[in-house]
Formats: sequence, C-alpha cells, structure tokens
Amino acid sequence: MLAVIKKNKKIILFFIFCYIMIFLFNFYRPIDLDLMWNYGFSQNVSKGLIMYRDFNMVITPLYPAITGLLMHILGNNMVIFYLINSFYALLTLIIIYKLDKKIIFPFFIYFLFNTAPGYNTLIVFFAFLLIYLEKNKKSDYLIGLVISLAFLTKSSIGIFLALPTLYYLKNPKKILKRIIPVIITNLLVIGYFYLNNALYDYINFAFLGLLDFSNGNGNFNIITIIDLLIVVYIIREYLKTKNFELLYILAFMIMSYPLFNISHSLTAIIPLIYYLLKKHPKITSLFLKFAPIFIIIPIISLIINYAICNPRYDNRLFKYRYLQNEYMSDIDALKSYFHDDYNDVYFFLMEAYLYKLTLNIPINEYDLTLKGNMGYDGEDKMIEKIRNIKKGSIIVIANEFEKTTNEMLKTQASRKIYDYITENYSSIGQFHKFKIYVK
Repeated sequence: MLAVIKKNKKIILFFIFCYIMIFLFNFYRPIDLDLMWNYGFSQNVSKGLIMYRDFNMVITPLYPAITGLLMHILGNNMVIFYLINSFYALLTLIIIYKLDKKIIFPFFIYFLFNTAPGYNTLIVFFAFLLIYLEKNKKSDYLIGLVISLAFLTKSSIGIFLALPTLYYLKNPKKILKRIIPVIITNLLVIGYFYLNNALYDYINFAFLGLLDFSNGNGNFNIITIIDLLIVVYIIREYLKTKNFELLYILAFMIMSYPLFNISHSLTAIIPLIYYLLKKHPKITSLFLKFAPIFIIIPIISLIINYAICNPRYDNRLFKYRYLQNEYMSDIDALKSYFHDDYNDVYFFLMEAYLYKLTLNIPINEYDLTLKGNMGYDGEDKMIEKIRNIKKGSIIVIANEFEKTTNEMLKTQASRKIYDYITENYSSIGQFHKFKIYVK
C-alpha cells in the first residue's frame, strides 16, 4: 500500500489540492437559491422526511437520498454538505484522469469554475462514468446500472444518456443486459415510495410536473442559439469521426433545456470541454506552460469571493458560513416583525427555503411554489391547498411580485398564486421587502 502511494504521490497530492480548492471555492461563493434548494432537500432527508410526500421537488430522488443519508451519518450542517459535494466533483476528476491523464489540469481549471453543490455535480460524474465504461468495454449490466442512477438523479438527462444504447439495436442481448438493472433499481424505488404512501406524489412531482416546468420556464434567447450551434457541431463531429463518446456528449446537452441560462449551459458543455481538450493537445500544452498563472487565477477568485461575501453570520445551520448582506437584512426584518413566532405563517417566496432553514422553521409542501415544482396542474392545486389553510393564517409574499405579467414570466415564481393571495385575502401590513396578508 505504501509503495503504491509513494509511486503515485504526485497525482495523489494533485487530487488533494483539487478537493481542497473545489471545497473552498464553492464554500466561499455567494449563496444562491439552487444551492439552498439542494441543501434543503438533503437536510430534509437527513431529518427523516419522506421525499415528495413531506416536501416537493421536481428532481428524481437519488441525489438528496444519498447526500441526506451521508449528512445524517457525518453531520447535519453546511460544512458536511460542501465536503460531500466536493467528493462528488473529485470522482469526476478521477474518471477524467483515467480517460486521459494529459488533460487533467486544464479540465480541472474549467471544472472548478463550473461546479457547485447540487445534483448537477453528481449527474456530471455519471455522464463521464458512462463514457469510461463504454470506452473500456465494461459490463453491460454495470452500464445499465449507471444509466439508471443517472435517471434517478435527473430523469431528463438519464433518459438522454440511455439513447446511445440504441446504437446496439442489432445486438438485443446487449441492450437487454442494460435494461435489467434499470428495471430492478426503479422497481426498488417505486416499492420504497409505495410503502411510504408517496408513490403518487413521486410520479406527480418528478414526472408529471415536468410538463408544467417546460411550459412555464422556457427562456429562449441568444444562449439557446449558441447551444443549438454546439449541438450541430457535435453531430458533425460524430458523423466525421464516429467517436462513440460524442453520443454521450450530445446527450448531455439536454442539461441546458428548457432554462437556457449561462449556468446550465456551462455545465452542459463540460463533457464537450473534455473532448476538445483531447482533440487539441496544444491547448493542454498552453495550460501546462502557464500552469502557475492558472493556479493563481482560482486562488485570486477565491479571495475575491470571500471578500465580497463578507462572512459574519453564525448560527446552528450556517456556522462557519455566511449569508450575503441582502439575505441577512431579510432575516433580521422577519425576526423583528414576527418575534420568532412563526406558527401558522406561510412563506410564498422564491427564498422560502433559505429563510426557513436559517430561522429553523420546518420545511413543508408550501415552500417551493415555483412553476413546474408543484406537480401536474400544480398552480391550481396549490391554490386549492391555500384555500384550505385555517382562518387567521399569515401569508408572506414579496414586494418584487409587483411587476407586469411579462416580467413575472421571466422567473419561476407563480404569478397565478400571487394574484390569488392578493385578490382574496386581506393585506395587514408591509415591511422591508415583504407584504403580509391574513386569511
């Protein structure tokens, strides 16, 4: 064992450096809502809540299940959450090293700036693991298992990552070997939710809700055009080279749909970056030539992140972690108004998870009322639930909802729910950036 470590000392030290940098770079990056939702889902699981039944989410269950279980074992706080997610990212780097050790350094630099705690980090790992397994002609049963795990992490991407298997249509036994683990793992998941009285909720939120998500959140813009051009390039490359890796790289581009924003698109092209670095070794040589500079860049970025974040908030959840001043002022305003009494208070806000986790208020089914995250016909069903909350309940909404209909369509916030609350309940006050209504 010692001989193996000594022989591979440099690469082990490199991976340790990568792990530390990924952890620090993300830990001192400003908190965003995607991060809070991913953390919240995982924390819910670590506390014993049943996915979909006790809280809603549109993703399939693997990421919060694994992360929540590890948090339950290792510690239920954000430091552990970041450490776990940094390990997911490290697994991707290890696979890249096995695929082509020459490109590991430039790939790490790109990957560092485009990884963040959440299910996307895990799905990137599964995509590269599939490329590795295909390239090395590993067991079809194992490939089928990884496809299933990808599907159970993010269903849309998992389905597309299964499409390259159609290449083997002339070999039905090979396809059958891949289908078997998919069926077994999904039956186990279905059985789990059935036994926990959450099967309908699972189907409704994780699958039927996708219809509302794609219809309500489409955002076609210049990034859409760029993504389409990238898809055309990948298809042309495949037609020229017949490189099987490109089928998985093409399948992974579905990551950018339907939001078509910079974050999703930069994640979607991570496998393409791997391919381009292999195809153009001069780029790798350039990175290696100026390695000290490329190491300094993320370190400087880390320092800037830390300085911008101004970390000073400290409680049970965010110990050793910060909240941006904007969120801190929101929290202070809520605490001052409610005096830590949140009984029968409902937060219909984009930031509901962040506020409730920080204030140590239990999460429930009302806390992620975004288009596409409430199941099929979710807005109308949520309005029906709001009708049934008891009289005297307090409802908190945001002033920023005072926008035109067109402006609201640019976000995942539900204008329909906002309009129902403002038109049917009594306004009893306004403070900071919040409006208060009572049923």
